[in-house]
Amino acid sequence: MADQSSTPAAAGASTPTPAPADAVVNPKLLIPKKDGPLAEVGRLVAEAWGKETWFLLRWKTQAAFAQLATDFGAAITDKRSAAAARTPQSQRLQELDDQFDEGLRILKKYINEDSDYSKEKTDARLPGFGLVARKRGGFALSNDRDERLKALREMLLPAVAAAPFAGRDYGSKFWQTRFDEYKDLLGKTGGLAGQVSKSVSQKDTAKLELRKVLQAVVYALKANFPDTFEAELRAWGFRKESY
Repeated sequence: MADQSSTPAAAGASTPTPAPADAVVNPKLLIPKKDGPLAEVGRLVAEAWGKETWFLLRWKTQAAFAQLATDFGAAITDKRSAAAARTPQSQRLQELDDQFDEGLRILKKYINEDSDYSKEKTDARLPGFGLVARKRGGFALSNDRDERLKALREMLLPAVAAAPFAGRDYGSKFWQTRFDEYKDLLGKTGGLAGQVSKSVSQKDTAKLELRKVLQAVVYALKANFPDTFEAELRAWGFRKESY
C-alpha cells in the first residue's frame, strides 16, 4: 500500500481487479454524515496515514489530522455527557429550538411566496425577521439562545404579525406560543444549556474540518492508485460504499 512498485506479484497471489478507467469517486457517499461513523472513519484514516509515510497533503499533516480526529471524538463524548445531564426543562428547550428551525423552513416559504418567488427580494427581507446570514449560506436565527430570544421578541414576532400570512399555520400563533414557553424555560435552565450549545459548536467546527480532510484523502488515493483505488480506500478505513 505504501507505493506502486513494478515488482511482479508472487506466484499464486491474487491480482487486484483494476477499477474502470472512468470510475467516479464520490466522497459524499464514502464519508459518513452521522457523528459516530464519521469519528470511526476519521480514526481509521489517521491510523492508516500514520503507517504510510509517503502520503502527503501540503495543508494538513498526519499529526494534525490525528489530533483533529481525536478532538472530534472527544467533542461527541462531551456533547453526549452534557445531554445526558440535561434537566427536563433543558430537553424541552432543545425541542423548541428544533421546532423553531422547522418553523423557519416554512416561514421562509411564506416570505418567498409573498415576495413573488424572487430570491433577491426574499433574502433582502429575511434580516427584518431577525435572521442572520450564515457563513455557509442561507439565513437562520442565532445559535446563542439569548440572542435568539431577543431576535424572536424584537423582530420576528412583530414582522410575522404584520405580514399577510400572520394567520397561517406557521404564523403568529405558532411563534408566539413557543416564544412564551421558550422565554420561561430559558430563565430556569441556568448554564447547562450553554454547556450543551458550546459542545455542539465545538463538534460542528471539528466535523467540517474532518470531512474536508477526508475528502482530500479520497481524491489523493484515487490519484495515486488509479487502477486499484477502491481496494486502497477500503484499506484506509472507507469500508462502505455509502452511509
